[in-house]
Amino acid sequence: MDYLKMHLLLGLVVITFSFCAESCQKGENHGQLTPGSYNLPPEDSSTTNKTDTSHHDNTSPEPLDPTKMSFEVVFSNTADDAKATVAELKYNKNGWVSLEFDDNSLDALKAEELLKGKFYTDGCGNNVPYAAALAVIGRSNYNNQEMGTMGDYYVTYAQMKTMIGLGWDIENHSLYHEPTGNYNNGTDWAKNISEMNALILQKINYNMNGAVVPVNYSGFPTAAKNFGYLFSSSESTFDNLAPGLGDYQKVASFNLAPLTFSAFNRIFNDDWSKMETDVKSATATLITRKNSYFRLGSHKVNINNLQNILDNFSSVTKDNILFLSTREIMEYRVMAKLPITYKTEANILKVVIDPKTLPDRFRWRDLSFIVTSKAKITNIKNLNGIDKATFNPETGLVNIFKQKTIWQ
Repeated sequence: MDYLKMHLLLGLVVITFSFCAESCQKGENHGQLTPGSYNLPPEDSSTTNKTDTSHHDNTSPEPLDPTKMSFEVVFSNTADDAKATVAELKYNKNGWVSLEFDDNSLDALKAEELLKGKFYTDGCGNNVPYAAALAVIGRSNYNNQEMGTMGDYYVTYAQMKTMIGLGWDIENHSLYHEPTGNYNNGTDWAKNISEMNALILQKINYNMNGAVVPVNYSGFPTAAKNFGYLFSSSESTFDNLAPGLGDYQKVASFNLAPLTFSAFNRIFNDDWSKMETDVKSATATLITRKNSYFRLGSHKVNINNLQNILDNFSSVTKDNILFLSTREIMEYRVMAKLPITYKTEANILKVVIDPKTLPDRFRWRDLSFIVTSKAKITNIKNLNGIDKATFNPETGLVNIFKQKTIWQ
């Protein structure tokens, strides 16, 4: 090898940063998507060297834009025909379901234990645990004490952090639940929402992106929308905002839900025998439709009924339906609309995502792509702004993961 070739190869080692994405053959729980927390398999040096030589040849790589998310799909051979499109739903699933518990309910901790033992996959052989949401109130109307400090009665701040680590979301249920009492903000729902958001941000470094209407107080969905959230949740109060179906509508088309803000309905019941009947019925309908959903909520849980619901759900949905927070699916839709550019060169498809319009509060910045080519995918190389990637060489599914975990 002459001096010039050796110099170029050494330069490639210095300037090229890559990691090997998991293939379908390795299962992993990635409920916590924080940078540095993954045990990625070592790269196959022969594959890496071959890829670097064919892609870079004797030219310098393009400079990376640090404000953008970018990665490369590496193929087994030349892939001039390679194309990629963003999947309509995360992991290219057919539909989704969300569960939320109101009022800082301790019963959510019981549900947490069941949910983390149930999984769907990311379409690449990696398990993703079911997750839900906890709607939290900030302060007591009676004595102004923070609910997050009253561990005998409500979920604590520390427990909220654990839930977040398991993929759960925390939702805004108002600083004060009632507009009356010893302490209150009246019906100033804008103040209730903004002060509740500030409290959770201060206590657990978490920025919320959705709200649950306390009781049936009108004006709350509008205030949530004006604050910049993506959704509100209720079984009866929607402020004439879409989709606002009401009447315990069980299964609905996601296409009816506006991208920027949706006032969602939910099946709500504290009677879990009735809840089990309703959810099994809704699940049977959901699996016959595409890009549809239903949502459910409660103040409490019956473990036996929830176990029956989850067992039935995993059995009949056959890994085709997401069980996740509403925030995660709503943020995915916005991510899917970001400007994305694709460029093919030799056996490389480079994908660049521009997130400059993405609100800072977004937690989930994941995307799933359907990649087509006569050549097979052999690797995914992270260039910038991505925590992890997985791929399926048989289906062409590629998932990239990025979570914002700290806002302060």
